[in-house]
Amino acid sequence: MMPPVIRLVALGTVLAILGTAGVLIYAAVLRYRGRDIPPALVRLGAGLEGAACAIGFLFVADLRFLALFLVIPAYLIYRLLRRGQRIAAGVLLMALGSIGAVWWGYYLIQDALDPSISYDPALWLWWAPEVVLLVVGAFLIAQGDREAAPPTLFATSSSQVREPAAVGSAIMRAMSIGPFPVQVIIGLGAGAPVIFFLLPMAVQAGLPWPIGLVAFGVADAVIAVELGYLVIPPRLKRAWQAHALLAKPQTERWQAATGTSVPATLPAIRRWLERNPERAETRWARAEALIIAGDLDEARSVIERMPVDTDFERFYQHAMRVYLDWVEGGNPDYEALRAEAETVGEPGSAERMEARGEAMIAVARDLAVSGGDWMAPMIAYRDQAGPAADRILRDDLRRVWYRAYLPVGLITGAIVLLTTGLIR
Repeated sequence: MMPPVIRLVALGTVLAILGTAGVLIYAAVLRYRGRDIPPALVRLGAGLEGAACAIGFLFVADLRFLALFLVIPAYLIYRLLRRGQRIAAGVLLMALGSIGAVWWGYYLIQDALDPSISYDPALWLWWAPEVVLLVVGAFLIAQGDREAAPPTLFATSSSQVREPAAVGSAIMRAMSIGPFPVQVIIGLGAGAPVIFFLLPMAVQAGLPWPIGLVAFGVADAVIAVELGYLVIPPRLKRAWQAHALLAKPQTERWQAATGTSVPATLPAIRRWLERNPERAETRWARAEALIIAGDLDEARSVIERMPVDTDFERFYQHAMRVYLDWVEGGNPDYEALRAEAETVGEPGSAERMEARGEAMIAVARDLAVSGGDWMAPMIAYRDQAGPAADRILRDDLRRVWYRAYLPVGLITGAIVLLTTGLIR
């Protein structure tokens, strides 16, 4: 029978896990309603997560299992510190170490005060890491939070007065709970029981582990992706749909003109610029990549060499000049850009709609960095396009998220099966 003290610790761990889940659900509701997450809520969640994982330092001697208990708090601490949230990181560390410090400290005091008791000297090795966690946590709390630049999709250079991908970064920040996107937290949280409980139970019941790993890994990904889409705040989702609607023809044109996929990171953009020499039909793509990479002088030169044989090409050159001017700190004439968009193509044509989208995203970028309602022009653009924008965003996110979540589910499932001895 489980000793009373063990039952008490186990109960406390379960309550801490449930408390963490409750904080995350409440934070997700706040995000869904378009409200900010209070720092106190982030700190509460961090403390509960630390308490939930503290049992690992108490009763887990196997290093494989211990890693499972520590990998999540270690990553959380890293992300919190990157965001300047030292107090939340310190609270997590203190919660992680406090239970073990008291537990092992009690036995060390017994050993020191009672001559009839002689515990293993290795107790010091169990107690010392807990104390280190407490000291480091207290130090971080005493330091207080620091001002940190808001997270962005791309790092900016000294030549960029404004962030080129301001709208994408604003979308990312609007989706975040603390250092993580809400869809990641809710999606993985809802899928975790599938991997950590149902998968081992099914394999123990006789299901061959390779079949179980694939089946439950796919189920975990489906839950994470589909639920993750549902929890996107409605207003943000409509703005994001506008972004996807504008990006779709641009992505197709990029792939057709360059024969490559659109690079999604700054290193990938720089590699693309090195490997793809300038051609007339790709100058618009090259100019955009140069702006994001921070080579603004070269971007200006490429923009002036863009072909302008059609109304759309002339408009796009104007839009790129406005973009470059804005990144350099200028204040472009958005009304002139909007007026020119209305001269592109026929009313109701795809060209006219894309031109309007370029004018819209230029305004949204400016509002995103100035603290205005950057979603409003995007939502208005999305409403012009109709419900087709919902399908475009959903398909885009499914392609990206399934590629991310499927490997995570399979790797996590394999780790669970290995550490529980179900893969032999």
